[in-house]
This record gives sequence, structure tokens and C-alpha cells, in this order.
Amino acid sequence: LIISPDILPKQWYQRRVRGFLSESHLCWSLFFTELIYLTMEGGPAVPGAWLSSLFSCFDDISSCLITLIVPCVTIGQNTENSGQGSFCLGFILALIPTVNFIWMVFLRNKTREQFAIEGSLAGDIVSVFCCTLCTLTQESREFKMRGIEGGQPPMPRV
Repeated sequence: LIISPDILPKQWYQRRVRGFLSESHLCWSLFFTELIYLTMEGGPAVPGAWLSSLFSCFDDISSCLITLIVPCVTIGQNTENSGQGSFCLGFILALIPTVNFIWMVFLRNKTREQFAIEGSLAGDIVSVFCCTLCTLTQESREFKMRGIEGGQPPMPRV
């Protein structure tokens, strides 16, 4: 499949497993690569979708390593980025057994609502229970890809 770069928006994101990108055209195999276009505002062209999959942990190796070593830091960052509290609040709640699980489900649910991502509370519970570290890194990547870090939305371009 060949797409001319003229029809691509100026801002886009490609998660590439196997494929290549050249200046003249973009080729990829639908079986190995996902291409997600971003609108000029930084949202996905397909509404209701995460910008990266649950198991794309290694797409952002820094978030992956931080989450693996000290997941309470990622929970604190996600708390701040989602606007549900401060970094310290998320960090402290992450240290309390059972409360940390409930808080992670709450944050995932709020993140989905914030970006109008399809899903359900039951799906959030299953994701957090079965793939805790993957859900944390997915949320962290979501905020980074949408330009929200430190709880602040990106500044408008003039």
C-alpha cells in the first residue's frame, strides 16, 4: 500500500513494528504496522482509540523502565497529568495496598473520559488487574503523545 505524503496531515504518529518510511511515499504491511493519524490538535483521526496499544510498552523505553522500577512514580505522574490531583497524592495512594488498585482503575477511567476513548469500567478493571504495568505505561504514553506533561496542556501555537 503506497500513500503520497501530500495527503498526510502535518502532524502524525506512526507506531512501527516492521515497515519503512521514505520521503516520497509510505509503505507498510497491514499485518505488522499500525498508522495512526493525528489531527492538528493532536487527537487521533479515529475517535475513541488509544494512540498506542496496551502492549506497546517498549515504544517509550523511559516510561517503561520507570514504571518497572518505581511504578508509584508513574502513578503520581498520571495523577497529575489527568488533573485528578498532585503528583504527591498519586505517589502516596500508590503505596497503599488495595487503594492503589482502585486508584489506578479510577485514573484509567478518567483518562478514557478525558480523551473520549471507548471502553468500560469492567475493561479498565481487567486491564489494571491483568496488565498493571502495561496500563500505567499506556496512560503515560497517551499523555506524552497528546502533549500533556506535568499536568499542563500544550501551549497554543501562534
